[in-house]
Amino acid sequence: MKKTLLFLIYFSLILFANAQDGASTCDAAEPMCSDDMGVKIFDNVTGKPNTGTIACLSTTPNPAWFFIRVESSGRLEFQIIQAQDFDAAGNVVGNTLDVDFTSWGPFTAPDGNCSSLATTCVDTTGAPTTCVDNTFDPDYYINNEDGTNIMDCSYSGSAIESFTIENAVAGEFYILLITNFQDSPGKIKLEQTNLGTTGAGETDCSIIAGELGPDQTVCDGTTITLDGTPSTGTATSYEWQIDTGAGFTTIAGETGNTLTINNDKSGTYRVIITDDVGGTATDDIDITFLPVPVANKPADINFCDSDSDGFHTFDLQNDVTPLVLGAQSAIQFEVVYFLSQTDADNNNTANALANPYTNSTANSTQTIYARIHNTSNPDTCFDTTSFSLDINSLPTPRQPSDIVVCNDLGNPVGFYNNFILATKDNEILGGLSPTQYSVSYHTTLAGAQTNATTDVIDKNIAYTNIIPNEQVIFVRVENSSNTSCSVATTVSSATFKPFKLVVNPLPVIINPIVQIEQCENDGDFTAIINLTQAQINISNNHLNETFKYYTSEVDANTDNAPIADPINYNATNGEVVWVRTISDKDCFRVSQINVIISFAADIMYDKEFTECDDFLDADGNNTPSNDDTDGITNFDFSIAEGEIINLFDPAIRSDLKVLFFETQADRDAVTNEIADISKYRNTNFPGLASNTIYIKIINKINNNCTGLSKLFVRVLPLPSFDVTSPQILCLNNLSSIEAESPGDTYAYEWTRNGNATVIGNNQTLNLTQGGEYKVTAINTTTLCKRSRIIFVNESIIATINQNDVSIIDDSDNNTITINNDTGNLGIGAYEFALQDENGQIVQDYQDEPKFENLQGGIYTILVRDKNNCGIAELDVSVLEFPDFFTPNEDSINDTWNVKGANSLFYPSNSIYIFDRYGKLLTSLKVDDQGWNGTYNGNALPSNDYWFNIELTDRNGNVITRKGHFSLLLD
Repeated sequence: MKKTLLFLIYFSLILFANAQDGASTCDAAEPMCSDDMGVKIFDNVTGKPNTGTIACLSTTPNPAWFFIRVESSGRLEFQIIQAQDFDAAGNVVGNTLDVDFTSWGPFTAPDGNCSSLATTCVDTTGAPTTCVDNTFDPDYYINNEDGTNIMDCSYSGSAIESFTIENAVAGEFYILLITNFQDSPGKIKLEQTNLGTTGAGETDCSIIAGELGPDQTVCDGTTITLDGTPSTGTATSYEWQIDTGAGFTTIAGETGNTLTINNDKSGTYRVIITDDVGGTATDDIDITFLPVPVANKPADINFCDSDSDGFHTFDLQNDVTPLVLGAQSAIQFEVVYFLSQTDADNNNTANALANPYTNSTANSTQTIYARIHNTSNPDTCFDTTSFSLDINSLPTPRQPSDIVVCNDLGNPVGFYNNFILATKDNEILGGLSPTQYSVSYHTTLAGAQTNATTDVIDKNIAYTNIIPNEQVIFVRVENSSNTSCSVATTVSSATFKPFKLVVNPLPVIINPIVQIEQCENDGDFTAIINLTQAQINISNNHLNETFKYYTSEVDANTDNAPIADPINYNATNGEVVWVRTISDKDCFRVSQINVIISFAADIMYDKEFTECDDFLDADGNNTPSNDDTDGITNFDFSIAEGEIINLFDPAIRSDLKVLFFETQADRDAVTNEIADISKYRNTNFPGLASNTIYIKIINKINNNCTGLSKLFVRVLPLPSFDVTSPQILCLNNLSSIEAESPGDTYAYEWTRNGNATVIGNNQTLNLTQGGEYKVTAINTTTLCKRSRIIFVNESIIATINQNDVSIIDDSDNNTITINNDTGNLGIGAYEFALQDENGQIVQDYQDEPKFENLQGGIYTILVRDKNNCGIAELDVSVLEFPDFFTPNEDSINDTWNVKGANSLFYPSNSIYIFDRYGKLLTSLKVDDQGWNGTYNGNALPSNDYWFNIELTDRNGNVITRKGHFSLLLD
């Protein structure tokens, strides 16, 4: 809509053009805005009478009243220029003219505000005061110093005025009055100078509409009726015109007050109206017809999700939009996608699908609604269509394990004829539904990759492998809803490889009958024997096989009632035991053991091995259970093995094996052998006593017992002493640390902060600095050592001076604050107390370095180190000028003087006291007793008296105070 002319009635029926020029009264204020071009130019007003003083305007000739509505919140900055004319670019043509203005607001409506407009400013007490010109005080109205609803005002003689609305809020209304002081015809330009900048608001230009209404944008095929009937005046004729880009031409035959447009012709339509006195007015409106788009239906999307999470991101704009557009222009039209028909119909952009779009529910089927509309006018003409978006997950099967069996007796080596492949289905599917996914088994990779029928194996009947020992089986898993969603096992896959049919051989028995020869020392030919000693003679692969023992051959073949403890089997000479040899593939054969029990001979060794106790737990690990007094440590007596073997005939030494045990019973049964004699830990025999290690020497060839022996191990204690940690070192009073309560006479080594350099060799170490100290005590006989850590933290007495203290005195809340924000008092942890000049504690020790609500006086600040490194003191002065005194000789407030001042703090001082007439009554010094309320020996009456005081502190700073106090008598 292009606003040009409106009808108005003024006395008789007279047509006035350009209603935007402003009304002559506030009640008829016309709308005004500054549009996206930032500028409005309109005719000024002349020949109108002065309406008197308003706000800062002493006169208001040729008033033009407007109202403004805020469209978006922010700061509004305007410039008002009045000149004879302006060119098309908004530049001044001819002379400039003095312009003045004032404005009010904010208001909630455009009407009904005139009676509430302030006509003068008020001060802070509410009394009327002269309003200020904003050119003299630009912040006067912005800071609301006017005390009213006046927003801005200027009466300067300039042709350019600045007009500001601070913090405008969308939806608010403001009133604007512009005056033409010179009463010369011309034009006024209103420009929002901060339009489009950060923090700027905008005005609403939709409030300025003509008789034909606002501009319209509609779809092709829409019928529009324009009504040019004026709201005021009497129209006698109408002429309708159109401008399609080459200028206005008259529409033939259209002379009525309405015009019907049904030909889809876009352009600017104009009505020219003539009234009964010959006046004319025009109004323009832009009508734009848009083509109706067509939403072509795209094909449904059936997607197989390769990562099997059920989600996928689709580029709808790239993949689907060209299908919806068809031959339509991608520049003229855009396509937007929604999840509901309602959102698509209403163009609910808040719910529009982002592009690219990811489905919100895994493995879902969704209907996607596509809306096509004009790019520049999305809400005018549109069409919709829909398509299905179906996401199916690629199967995520689990890796199948091999099927492993043993060769049946009588079958060819490497073959098995009872494989049931269906037993692998649940393992392969894992958490996948067997109704949604199917599993098939194939002899080739190609068969598994192509379909479920090529070289497929019937998984429900017994299958015999066609390749001996080990055959590869390929697996295919496919989605029943979308068979193209399938996976097949491949050798290169990290998660889904083929599995194997493995046929394992039976173990090889080298001696079907073996013999165990056991030694015993009481002659009854019974003994606890270790049946597992026979394994070495049963199979050459015994280290990789498992053995189970039985009392009958039948039990061995059926795995019934195995001997529970073959290592500690109570055997009789001549007994037969049956053994089941099981390969690492769980295949077995049965063989026989014959037991022979005989006597043994002993060997003398009796050597003792000693080690210092260690600081580890019982198992030899560094854990919170570490204990260096538990009598448990690591021993290495591996040299004993060679020393013992060397006691035998050289001819049989290579056949001998020496075994070590913690108990005699274990030695006799050859069970619980000490596994590593180079790292033996006496966990089962803690303490400082000597313990026996039992030895058995056996013949590796025939298991004959060759002899028995023993050795001894003893744990040596570590030095015993205590330390106190942590400790405090007062840097102002150095001290020492020591190894406390030593259990013997030791040598010592002191180190600091992990440095290997020894800094002391005595039991006591003198300190000069804090840190982590380690003291090591050494037993000079056993050379056993023990170390302990002492943490020494530094502290120091505080240092405080007047610069560390802030004092607020002569106030309602006298306060002393000690500043320790930067550790200026010292490195210690301090607490604070306050003492008065009589030595009495006013406020006891506290962590807060602040004392409040103090009376005037001389105080001593006490700063105490919490680590007992000492107390620092500082005297301070808190001034107070008493409001009254009562000279009644009760020793309470009998005299008047300054509290908290003496000549030590204020070497130069003077106090003068006057009566209410300015008569000097006395002069004092701060060290005097004070004024007792007399003059020339005569007591003065109760009344107010005045003082004039000047105090100069030790730094030359001067404090002056003037005031009054009351003399009160009973």
